Amino acid sequence: MPRFKTAGLPSIRWRITRTLLLISLLWALLVAGVVRYVVHHEVDELMDQGLRESAEVLHSVLAVLHRQGQDQQIAQTHGEYEEHLVWQIIQLQTGEVVSQSHKAPVQALLPTPDPQPRNTADGLWRVMTFSFQGDPQHFLLVAQSEEERVEARTEAATYTLIGALLMSVLATALLSLLVRRELGPLSSLSRAVAGYDPLRPETLPQLPERAELVPMAQAIRDLGGRLAQRIASERAFTAHAAHALRTPLAGIDAQLAIALKEAPESLRPRLTRSRAAAARLNRVMQALLTMFRSGSEPQRQTVRVSELLTPLAFGELRIEMASDAPVDADPDLLSAVLFNLLDNAQRHQARTVWLTVGNEAGSNRLRLQDDGQGCAASQLQQLRDALARQDYGSGSGLKGLGLILADLVVRAHGGQIQLPSVAPGFCVELSWPAAVAPDSA
Repeated sequence: MPRFKTAGLPSIRWRITRTLLLISLLWALLVAGVVRYVVHHEVDELMDQGLRESAEVLHSVLAVLHRQGQDQQIAQTHGEYEEHLVWQIIQLQTGEVVSQSHKAPVQALLPTPDPQPRNTADGLWRVMTFSFQGDPQHFLLVAQSEEERVEARTEAATYTLIGALLMSVLATALLSLLVRRELGPLSSLSRAVAGYDPLRPETLPQLPERAELVPMAQAIRDLGGRLAQRIASERAFTAHAAHALRTPLAGIDAQLAIALKEAPESLRPRLTRSRAAAARLNRVMQALLTMFRSGSEPQRQTVRVSELLTPLAFGELRIEMASDAPVDADPDLLSAVLFNLLDNAQRHQARTVWLTVGNEAGSNRLRLQDDGQGCAASQLQQLRDALARQDYGSGSGLKGLGLILADLVVRAHGGQIQLPSVAPGFCVELSWPAAVAPDSA
């Protein structure tokens, strides 16, 4: 039985894994976008609040020192301010820096006070200003570098994004593992169905561990039961048909043979044709019974086609063997194919049939070409399409048993049938893999 190729087919497991990974990445990007928005607003707001509180503390201290005239000394004595947080005391009228922390710029970062936090013109500092009570000519400016704020925002966003990505990867791996485990019963059911033989009860697939697969398994079991019953019925019919048909046909042939001896010369041609028709009916019956005999697998042997042709008699039809290499095949089935293909050639006015038999690279080949009427190119293509679909119905173009029987037999051997274009006549090529190496000639 031919194996289905799965290389180009999508996998459920990989499709689910890919979807989970895509969802995780989209979720991580969404989290990153949300984090960026939150960081841009909430972290800035927190940092502004921290800047305001720091400025208020510095203002409380420096206001006292400023009244006492000691603000210059505090700048020198306590010179270890945070690098990204500086302060300046600015003369309102002139815009000059009266006092500053040791790392503050020498130029005023803001010429006028502003009650709300704001950025400097160069965008390098975020500043907060306070006026001194009792000294309207000076104001305090506390600034935080934008570099520090960007670093804080970046670190918050980066750590959150890394955490989100790690969680996405972990979730994807976990979900992929769960999907693999959940698809395990489906794989087990597939293997059980692949090894299921309706004629062997011990191969019956067991009910799976998942509720969704139980109806499928039950349907397969029911189908196998129906197939087994069908095969048993066909085998019983074959046995009865073999007994019921062989005896009458043999009796008809015997009676016709006696009639030929006793009949006058004028009736002998008709009796001869009748006997030939009865012989052909016997061959067709034997072919059909062979196809449906007990045993579903071909009984392969190493045979020569010339030996199978010896008992055949096709009158004036000449059979020429181009080569006669031994092949690995069921002799009964191959004989039935030869019976019907040669009979087809004779009925289509063929006078000569050329047979070529060989085995190469583990493959058996049989080519049969005649010089009969043949068929048109359109009809030949119709026959090819019907055989490819195994459409043996009345509208397929297949007439008679020859090609149908050849197709069934070669498929039973795991091979295929081809109809090459030849002129004149008709050609059939059968090829099938060799199960057993043929004996040497």
